Amino acid sequence: MNPEQILTEADRCVKCGLCLPHCPTYRLNRDEGDSPRGRIALAQALAGGAVDSPRLHRHLDLCLNCRACESACPSGVRYGALIDGVRGLQRQHRRGIAAWLLDLIAHLPYRRGSTTLLRVYQRSGLQGLTRLSPSKRIRRLGNLLPTLAPTPGWREIYRPNGKTLGRVGLFTGCVGRITDRPALDASIRVLNQLGLEVVVPRDQVCCGALHLHNGAPGPARTLAAANRKAFGAAGVDKIVYLASGCGAQLIDYETLGGALRPDAVDISRYLNEFPGLGELELSPLGRKILVHTPCTQRHTIRQPDQAIPLLRRIPGIDLQTLPDKGCCGAAGSYLLSQPAMADQLRRETLEAAEFGGVDMLMTSNTGCALHLAAGLRQRGSPVEVLHPVELIARQLRT
Repeated sequence: MNPEQILTEADRCVKCGLCLPHCPTYRLNRDEGDSPRGRIALAQALAGGAVDSPRLHRHLDLCLNCRACESACPSGVRYGALIDGVRGLQRQHRRGIAAWLLDLIAHLPYRRGSTTLLRVYQRSGLQGLTRLSPSKRIRRLGNLLPTLAPTPGWREIYRPNGKTLGRVGLFTGCVGRITDRPALDASIRVLNQLGLEVVVPRDQVCCGALHLHNGAPGPARTLAAANRKAFGAAGVDKIVYLASGCGAQLIDYETLGGALRPDAVDISRYLNEFPGLGELELSPLGRKILVHTPCTQRHTIRQPDQAIPLLRRIPGIDLQTLPDKGCCGAAGSYLLSQPAMADQLRRETLEAAEFGGVDMLMTSNTGCALHLAAGLRQRGSPVEVLHPVELIARQLRT
């Protein structure tokens, strides 16, 4: 959005305040500047050239873009698009480590040998050097990364042992390509077990969500075009994704130059709708499992969390769902850029997992998983954080 479009969208807000109880930062701070309608007023001031101050930027920066307010808005304000446009204005005045980190995160996971180098970095003790970095974001990034186990290189095609019943493309993501490798491998195993051939295009790239939501729509469009080309040439029936944040972006590619074809769908939804799913034999699991539904699933994709009916297929499982009490604080790059607020927002979810007597915490978003797992490690909690498809793969009877 340009300044004129921002002002037009902001004018749709009638300042009724119905969004306030749904805003995680307002619920914590009780500061009107940290409410959706307060930020819309600040966006109007910035786009109109009336105000530009550090305090204004601070209030805007604290927005998670979780879009809970958008779901509650009776006037239909497109708050997500509005705040993305505002961050484009903010980006014009600011440069530095944040832009460099975005480019690093988007491209490094696809470099040959990057994962191996990261494992060497972790095992050699060099990871301790991040604590000496002058950048708080780099120090925090070092603490967020899980310990990586040795993994084989990516193949482009993973074929089932028996008859092939279909062909799907797997979107790996950028951060997820490294930190979600166990979940990605689990999804390939489950899909192959169902007779599906899995294609992992070598030319796929970052979905672009981190760029778009940090005010860089140009790079986001470039990444979207690359993914349209990569998957369009793959000859697949469907594209499946594991991370809801990536999925929300892939589904919205129409706004970035053209829709992704074929359609992208959440792995849990795809599995639930697959005709042969009932033929999978799953071993019983007498464990208590807590399901965390990411904001992107609730407020951007706006579809029921399909991980819940998928996990209920496991015999004997004690499945609990986490009430919608707001964002966990991950929110893309927010967990790096706003660590204090991110940790405050995370506390309620951690306590629900730690004191609820659960054995595992399930979430379908990479950033949420990293953020929650890091918090549980800091607390010394034994609760394991997994993607739902990982648990399905563990329980497969083969």
